Amino acid sequence: MRSLLSERFAPTTSTIGFLEVPLAVAADGLAAWRRDLYGTIARHPMEGDLAHLLARLPPLVGGVRPRELLVATSGRWTAYFDCGIRGTDAETAIGHLSQALGCSGLDITCTPHIAGRGGRPMRHGSVQFNLFGPLRTDFLNYVRTVYVAYTGSKWEFGESGTEQGFEEPAAYTARRVRERFTSDMLERYCRALGVEVFDAAAYGPAAVLVESAVKPAPGGHSMSLDEAQQWLGIVPGEIDAIVG
Repeated sequence: MRSLLSERFAPTTSTIGFLEVPLAVAADGLAAWRRDLYGTIARHPMEGDLAHLLARLPPLVGGVRPRELLVATSGRWTAYFDCGIRGTDAETAIGHLSQALGCSGLDITCTPHIAGRGGRPMRHGSVQFNLFGPLRTDFLNYVRTVYVAYTGSKWEFGESGTEQGFEEPAAYTARRVRERFTSDMLERYCRALGVEVFDAAAYGPAAVLVESAVKPAPGGHSMSLDEAQQWLGIVPGEIDAIVG
């Protein structure tokens, strides 16, 4: 199964957001939004490979995310990550910013399905592709959604919005629901839009860390990356041997 950095930084990299604007434009938009919400923010320009950049996000926290990372890519898109303890909330940020900045946005998720045994937490598998636009559609500003996800008792496939020319709709009728949308298909869909989603070398070196002056939720969790991975049952590298 495809992943970014073999889940070394999951859950942060299990969901990734993208905005079809340069890094400076994305940083200005995110900073303005957070300043309106929280008053005080700080912007930290950074450079480095993706692993170095992602290492600036922990500790991972529950509730409001005080640290958000925007990373330039080799294409025309800017990637988005945050310090959420269960992973990046790209849907909220990209949905808002694609409208605010008048651009396209992407929200992708790729997680393996791991049955919980011996006290290890179960991980519900999911492969999701959400394409956003700057204008309102039948549902908010979603342009296209395709996904397969384990709902707790079975696999579910869904698609909505305007089918894109790069899609592979013949796969959507596969007998096994899990095979209707795979991580390989997700990679090809993103590539068709100019995003090399699972290639770490396509990210950076330029980045901006946006820190907001928000108070942690009362009783909220705060964990190191290692602690969060143990809590969520994530084993880096395990995804590489999984089909899907």
